[in-house]
Parts: sequence; C-alpha cells; structure tokens
Amino acid sequence: MGRAPIAVIDLAALRHNLAVARLAAPERRIMAVIKSNGYGHGLLRVAAALEEADAFAVACVEEAMQIRHGGMSQPIILLEGFHDARELGQICKEDFELVIHHEWQLEAMLDFSCNWSGRVWIKIDTGMGRIGFHADQAAAIYERLRATGRLAMDKIGWMTHLANADDRNDNTTNRQIERFEQALKGIPGLRSIANSAGLLGWPQTHADWVRPGLMLYG
Repeated sequence: MGRAPIAVIDLAALRHNLAVARLAAPERRIMAVIKSNGYGHGLLRVAAALEEADAFAVACVEEAMQIRHGGMSQPIILLEGFHDARELGQICKEDFELVIHHEWQLEAMLDFSCNWSGRVWIKIDTGMGRIGFHADQAAAIYERLRATGRLAMDKIGWMTHLANADDRNDNTTNRQIERFEQALKGIPGLRSIANSAGLLGWPQTHADWVRPGLMLYG
C-alpha cells in the first residue's frame, strides 16, 4: 500500500506574492481573493498568512463566517452576493460587503429592511459574458440605491471582471475598460477592475481596489 500524498503549503510564499501585488499596484487597496477554501490551500491558514491585505474576497456567507470566527477583522466581500434572501439578515448583522450581479439580488436587497453599513458592489458585465448587469443599467441602478435612503452613497462600489487580460496582445481588456468608464461616467463610487492578470499586466485597470487571486498561490 502506498503512502498518502502530502501537500506542503509555503505560507511565506503567500506573503511574498501579496507583497508583489503591493509593488505592482502601489497606493491601491488589495482585496485578496481566498474563495473556494483559499483555492484549496485552507481558508483560515491562507487568511492568516495574508493578514496584510486590506480586505478578503470569498464566495459565500459560509466562508465569510469562518473567517470572522477565526478572528480576522478585515472587511469581507461576498463575490457571489447571496444565494437566498434569507441570508441577508446575517450579512447585514456582520457588515459583510455584497457583490450584486443579478436583478433578483438587487430586488431582494432593496426590499430587505436594513441600514447597510457594509459596501454594496454592483458588478457590470463589460465583456466577460458570465454574470453582471448590462453597462447601460448602471445609472438606473445607482438611482434605485440612492432612493432607498438606507445606504450611504459612499458605500456604493462598482466592479467588473476581465475576460482575457492574460493576453497582452488582445485588445479586449482595453475595450472593457472603455465600456466600464463610459457606463459609470458621472456616477460616484469606488471602482474595482483588476484581477491577477490585470494587476500585473494592465496598470490602467488598477482603479481603487485590485483583486489578486491566482497570483497569490503560485
């Protein structure tokens, strides 16, 4: 019988990669993506190693609660928002930040009686073609959020995801930046565009927050 394989996680390497992200995007805030159990490396282990990050981005409420119970105090962003409106009570209580990318999520959040203190990010689809609101919906969404009176205007953020930033010769990233900027022209709020490839290869995507994921792990 063979021995079971052992995976050795180099936490110093994780910290080094976070430092590389800082150097690549100076003066930007870093939302370290540790979803899916820290990309399989162990959620709490990774969170502790990346404690210098400005915030953590996870997939769901369950992952966010693990981090909170682990004693981490950084803002936590739910990249998938919520899967059931019944989660909103816990999200509001814990001040988790939400990424809203579907109309039903927006409706549920607006209908829920809560004075939101965590930031609400609106995801705009600029070319990924996966999830997010159409770019021409941004102004109307902003007005709907403003009209609730339960969300401070400085708590609204805007996010998009890059489709092919790994390829520096593909003009898709430039087109996505243009769509994002045009959609949000005259609309206030923090911006987040860059994933790992954007952070390293496209400085014009750095905006206010960068979202390194894969680059942190190897």
